[in-house]
Amino acid sequence: MSFVQAKCTNCGGILSVEDNLEAAVCPFCNTPYIVEKAVNNYNITNNVNVGAGAVVNVIGEKDDGFKIVAGKLISYNGASTDVVIPDTVKVIGFEAFKGCTGLTSITIPNSVTSIGVSAFMGCRGLTSITIPSSVGIIYDSAFKGCKGLTSITIPNSVTSIGVSAFQGCTSLTSITIPGSVTSIGVSAFMGCRGLTSITIPSSVGIIYDSAFKGCKGLTSITIPNSVTSIGESAFAFCTGLTSITIPNSVTSIGNNAFESCTGLTSITIPNSVTKILGMTFHECTGLTSITIPGSVTYIGCFAFEGCTGLTSITIPDSVTKIEYRAFNGCTCLTNINASKEIINMMKSSKKACYVATAVYGSYDCPQVWTLRRYRDYQLASTWYGRAFIHTYYAISPTIVKWFGETHWFKHMFKGKLDRMVIKLNSEGVENTPYNDIEW
Repeated sequence: MSFVQAKCTNCGGILSVEDNLEAAVCPFCNTPYIVEKAVNNYNITNNVNVGAGAVVNVIGEKDDGFKIVAGKLISYNGASTDVVIPDTVKVIGFEAFKGCTGLTSITIPNSVTSIGVSAFMGCRGLTSITIPSSVGIIYDSAFKGCKGLTSITIPNSVTSIGVSAFQGCTSLTSITIPGSVTSIGVSAFMGCRGLTSITIPSSVGIIYDSAFKGCKGLTSITIPNSVTSIGESAFAFCTGLTSITIPNSVTSIGNNAFESCTGLTSITIPNSVTKILGMTFHECTGLTSITIPGSVTYIGCFAFEGCTGLTSITIPDSVTKIEYRAFNGCTCLTNINASKEIINMMKSSKKACYVATAVYGSYDCPQVWTLRRYRDYQLASTWYGRAFIHTYYAISPTIVKWFGETHWFKHMFKGKLDRMVIKLNSEGVENTPYNDIEW
């Protein structure tokens, strides 16, 4: 398996995608795309040409390890630990320095306008880097796994930080994201466990999935009023986070957004939020009380499960549905400020739950809507499909009861279901709200 560069056919976002996939979903606009078309779109847009007419220049009187094609640094295989990139370079290409573990410092000239996918991936000896003001985009996985990187300066020219751009930079302690940045990609800072503080600028509208997942050293974060959506697992396993204020601009909080934030003692949910999705606060053991605003109508599967420190909660009458095991394991919850109907709903939330619902944390989400349509209009059209449906309904609740709370269960099924959903969407199966056919 290898990765290739592609360009989303809908929003134009630059992507890094597995070359063996037929289809995928753009992390920037959440639109499914055909991989072959996206790769061709990238090649045409960037005028990729490394055929017979291309000229390869080796910089310097002696071979110093740089391979440069028409201003693009293709690769470096030199022995130097302190590298100065020639000012003839405009683009640092795909995996140009990947795995150069002996590299300790690098100087990027002002001629460089973009840092490509996986450009410095795995350069674990690199301790600091200054990105020049000529750079506009830091592409996917550009500095992923640079474990020795303690500081980095991002200039005001940068507008986008790509998917997994700094993932696994475990020594990074602080970073300032400039006001020019409008997009922080999926898993951009995932696993940066040394990060203690970060400032998100008011230019950012969406905090994408897993953006800060596993940043265990993060103690506080300020979410600006510009943010409208917090993605799935965005702050999951940030065990050092003690409090967070979500602004009224936020209308959507994804599944698992604050899962296992064990140090979190308080959180304010704004009136702009209508749904608390699956596992949003799962195993936030330090959370002692929470007030759910009157705007919320739905509480998803396992939403507060395992919040063993939770002693009181206020649930408004606006809530019309509480999913499976939403408050399971809240052993200290003694003060419930809610109507009798809500309390009965909490008790009945121990009903059967199916695999897809457990994985995605909700029966009403785009992925499950897709699968429900597939069930009703394709599987149900054959006798063996109907047999599968009835068998699934018979055994699925038991499987979820035994294993639904475990991380390996969700991880094992989610990848398979994600690929299936992407394929179905690409074939025209819609992912919009849906009412079931009775079975």
